[in-house]
Amino acid sequence: MISIQQISKRFGGRTLFKEASLRIGIEDRVALVGPNGAGKTTLIEMIAGRVTPDSGTIAINKKAVIGYLTQELEAHQGKTVLEEVLSGSADVSSIEHHLRLLEEEIATAPPDTAEELLAHYGELQAKYEHLGGYSRESRAREVLFGLGFKEKHLSRPMEDLSGGWRMRAALARLLLSEPDLLLLDEPTNHLDLESVVWLESFLADYAGAILLISHDRNFMNRLATRVVEVDRQQLISYTGNYDRFVIAKAEAQQILESTAKNQQKKIDQTQAFIDRFRAQATKARQVQSRIKMLDKMEKVDTGLQQKRVRFSFPEPPRSGESVIRLIEMDKSYNDNTIYRGLNVELRRGERVALVGPNGAGKSTLLKLLAGVLPFEKGERRPGHNVTQAYYAQHQLDLLSPDNTVLDEITLAAPMEEQPLLRAILGRFLFSGDDAKKKVAVLSGGEKSRLALAKMLIRPANLLLMDEPTNHLDIPSRDVLEEALNGYAGTLCFITHDRHFIRSVANKIIDVRNGEATPYAGDYDYYLYKKKAMADGTAAALDERPAQAGPPLMIDSKSVDPKSQPAKIRKTKEQKRAEAEARNRAYRDKNPVKDRLSRIESEIDEAEKVFQDLTTALADPELYQDKNRFFETMEAHAQAKQKVEELTAEWERLSTEAEGTKEM
Repeated sequence: MISIQQISKRFGGRTLFKEASLRIGIEDRVALVGPNGAGKTTLIEMIAGRVTPDSGTIAINKKAVIGYLTQELEAHQGKTVLEEVLSGSADVSSIEHHLRLLEEEIATAPPDTAEELLAHYGELQAKYEHLGGYSRESRAREVLFGLGFKEKHLSRPMEDLSGGWRMRAALARLLLSEPDLLLLDEPTNHLDLESVVWLESFLADYAGAILLISHDRNFMNRLATRVVEVDRQQLISYTGNYDRFVIAKAEAQQILESTAKNQQKKIDQTQAFIDRFRAQATKARQVQSRIKMLDKMEKVDTGLQQKRVRFSFPEPPRSGESVIRLIEMDKSYNDNTIYRGLNVELRRGERVALVGPNGAGKSTLLKLLAGVLPFEKGERRPGHNVTQAYYAQHQLDLLSPDNTVLDEITLAAPMEEQPLLRAILGRFLFSGDDAKKKVAVLSGGEKSRLALAKMLIRPANLLLMDEPTNHLDIPSRDVLEEALNGYAGTLCFITHDRHFIRSVANKIIDVRNGEATPYAGDYDYYLYKKKAMADGTAAALDERPAQAGPPLMIDSKSVDPKSQPAKIRKTKEQKRAEAEARNRAYRDKNPVKDRLSRIESEIDEAEKVFQDLTTALADPELYQDKNRFFETMEAHAQAKQKVEELTAEWERLSTEAEGTKEM
C-alpha cells in the first residue's frame, strides 16, 4: 500500500534519514521506535503529506485513505463533541446533508418533479445505508464511551474541552472514519488506563493497516506484528512485537560488534604490515595495495551509544509506620461530590498505584494526599517525620519559559553550590551548554526530566507522582522504574503504563464511584481479584488478599455484603467495630506465615523451571529453530523475573513475620 524508496531528510541541521526505504502492506501493524529526536514523527508526517522528503519517493496507493492523529490540537468552533466526531466521515455527512435537502424539496415540489426527486432520494438512501450511515451515531457513541466520555459530555461544545479531552475527541473522529492506514503518534498519551485497554482491544480488531509511535510496551506487544527502528538514519525492520524486537536487536548488535572486532583486527594487521615495510622498495607495491585497500574499506558501524539518564533517589529520612492518612474526608467541586467520608492510609515502604476510569478522582485523591487541594470536611494527617515531594503534569507548565535549565534547578535549591546542581543536571542529560538552554525550547521529554531533577534535590520519604512517564521514552522509563524500585520511602502514583505499574507497584487502590478500594498485591493480583468479583466468585468476595497485612485503608462507603444492603450508610462506631474485628481475624489467622510457606514452594518450582530453560539454552540445536529460540528466550526471561520477584517477596514477608513476633 505504501512504498518508501531511498528517502533522505535533513531537519534543523541534522540528517534524520539517508536513503532509507520501507514498505507497509495493507494489513501491517507497524510500531515505529527509536530515541527521541530520531525522526519518527517526521517520517509519519512525510507519509501523511505534511512534510516532503529532500530526496527519494513515497508512493501511496491512489485508492488508499490515510488517517493521521497528530499531537497538535486544531481549533474547533461551533460543534458539539458528537457532531465533531460524526463529521469525520465526510462522504456520509455529505450524503446525509443532501438527503435532508431532498426531503425539503420533495415536500414542496409538484408531483412530476417530486417523482424524480424520490428516485434520486432512494439511490442516495441506499448508498447512505451501504456506508453505515444509520449505525454511524451508535458507533460514534461506542467509540466515545470507550475513550472515557460520558453521555453528558457529548452535547458539550468542543471549545469548552481541555486539551486532553479534545485529543480524545480527535482520536474518536479518526477511528470512526475507518481509514485504510491509521497513523498514530502517541495515541495513549491523553488516555487513562481503562481507555488504553479499550483502544488496544479496538485496534486489535481493526481491519486496516496501522503505523504507530508509542512508548507503551504492552500496547506495542499487543498490536505490532512488525517493529521498525529508526537507527543511524535508516529504517530497520524486525518481525514480531516489541519484546521480540528487543531480543533480535540485542542479537544483531552482538553480531555487529563481533564483525567490527574482526574487521579492526584485520585493519591492525594490515596497518602493521604497512608500517613495517613502508621503507622497503621491494615491498612498495604490496604496501600501496594495502593502503588503497584500507582507504576503500567501509568500516562497520556499531552505532553510537545513546546517552542514558542515570539517577537514583537520595536516601530519605525514615518516616513513621503510618505515612499519611485521610480521615472521613469530603471533597466536592461545586455541586459535584467526588468523595464523601473517605478514609485512606499509606504506610511506610508501600508503592501504591491509583487506578480507575478517567474522571473518577485519581488526581483529586493524589492532590488531597499531597495537601495541595482544599476539602470540605475531614482530616489530612501526615505521619511522624514525613517529608513529601509532589510531581504533577501541571508542573511542566509551571516551569518558566524564560529561565534556563540551570535557573530552574537553582530555584529548587538556592543554597546548593553550582557544581552539585550541574552534576545532577548531567545525570538527566543536561550537560555542558545544555544547562543553559531556555525552558521554552525544551521538548516534552526534556521538561519531564527537568521536573524530575528538581525533585531529586531534596530527599523526601513520600513521593506523590501524577503520570511521571508521560513524554519519557522507553529507556528513560526503565531508569525511572529502576530508581523507584530502589527508593526507600513511600510512593503513590498514577500512570496509564501497565508495564510501569507491574514493575513498580506492590499495592493497588482502585478509584471509582466515589470509593477508593485497596488491593494489597501487585497489578496482576488486582486484575485477578477484579475478574473473580466480576465473575461472581464467592471466594473473591470473602478471601483476604494473600499478601495483605492488617487492613490499612477502608473506604467509608464500603459495606459488608453479608450484613446489610449496599445502600445503607454505616456510623463511625459500626465501621470502627468492623475494622477491629477484621484486625483480630487477621492476627488470629496470621496469613504471613501461611504465605511464607506457600511462597517457598513456589520459589522451588520457579527455580526448577529456570534451570531447565537455562539448560535448554545451552543446546546448540536450539539456535537452528528461530521460533523455538525466541520462545525459549522469552520463557527464560520470564522465569528469571519470577524467581527474583518471589525471592523479593519472601524477604519482605520474612521481615514482616519477624516484626509480628516482636510485637
